[in-house]
Amino acid sequence: MAKVFPFKGWRYNEDNINLFEDVIVPPYDVITREEQEEYYNKSPYNYIRINLNNTIGEEKYVSAENTLNMWIGSGILVEERKPAIYILSQSFLVDNARVERISCICALTLSELGDDVLAHEQTIDKHLDDRYKLMSSTSANTGQIFMSYKDQKMTLEELHQNLKSDPSMEADLDGVYYKLWPITDTDSINKFVVSLRDKKLVIADGHHRYKTALKYSKNHEGAQSDKVMVTLVNSENPGMQILPTHRIVKKSNIDIQEIKKKVIENFNYKEFDGVEQLLISMEKIKTDKGFLGFFHKPSNIGFLLEFNAWELLKNNKKEKSRALDELDTNILHQFLLKDIFGIDTNNQKDLENLAYLRGNNSPIEMLAKEEYDVVCFVNPPSLDDVFTIAESGEVMPQKSTYFFPKVYSGLVTRNF
Repeated sequence: MAKVFPFKGWRYNEDNINLFEDVIVPPYDVITREEQEEYYNKSPYNYIRINLNNTIGEEKYVSAENTLNMWIGSGILVEERKPAIYILSQSFLVDNARVERISCICALTLSELGDDVLAHEQTIDKHLDDRYKLMSSTSANTGQIFMSYKDQKMTLEELHQNLKSDPSMEADLDGVYYKLWPITDTDSINKFVVSLRDKKLVIADGHHRYKTALKYSKNHEGAQSDKVMVTLVNSENPGMQILPTHRIVKKSNIDIQEIKKKVIENFNYKEFDGVEQLLISMEKIKTDKGFLGFFHKPSNIGFLLEFNAWELLKNNKKEKSRALDELDTNILHQFLLKDIFGIDTNNQKDLENLAYLRGNNSPIEMLAKEEYDVVCFVNPPSLDDVFTIAESGEVMPQKSTYFFPKVYSGLVTRNF
């Protein structure tokens, strides 16, 4: 089962950094080109120079390596004196209520996916080559792999509650308040390590980063390459939030009357004027399966859709779990996007006609910034569904989950 270890991480030296907000950045794959430049301008020590260097071509990996070495040599980054695990608190607002998520940054022994570590979602491996070159150049884990496990004993949460010291790092990063504690006492470390011995881990965010580490490990034996830095969150933690990922359909000229004719083939529906009442109705039934929302902006008509063709799902391959068949995202992709709008989400070209709406703000606020004609609303899956599907050896469709908040880069660097 999962084997985790402390490690001597490299962290920003607070004597040289005035504001941690100026140096810590989101995961590289959610940063736009404009944001990349903004982070460059924030500070000469911003972690963007490591995780998403803007030097042209292959030289960017050399530049990242040189920057990391320079920061280590000049004391911008300092090494932990003893091997540590790192308790991370992220507090944030969801529906105007303050939520806190507790996690642990540690080193995990790598294993093939499907053994101790399970994938939960289909991914496109377009970033593998880029991340592999960065890892090969820097000999470091520079970004976090976010994973979840089940522990009803709440071992990590108890360690957090018993902390006596102030955090070593605090920062408000895009509305999420971070606190970080390095834990070096062996009793606390062993307590957490032992609590995971009978656990499997499900990757929540960072599938391609994990695959990159696996590839690197196979090509670079020794030197701690058999492990990778991860952030682990207990699925029982009240801050373990899955937010929805809604779909915006682009380039759609389908008439609302034509949509109505097609919808009734597999759905019952309730019609609303405008989007607000539709979203209120979805909120009331967010734990029920088979409900989707649909809003057609040109006509200002919204539908609350209730799937009624469950027998059609029984025709799927036998090896698929029932939880995967009945997933709202699966119903959305198969019976709404494909049957009504002709978008096959297994076809990369068709995906160009989709955009995604996700975050911890209200959908109405997020839509105000979008140009759209049609939006499909979906409630998020439960954590139980995530684990059930992953443990069955299946994976959810792309962008079925949005774990919030992301774990930012630059909190800890693991060199090997």
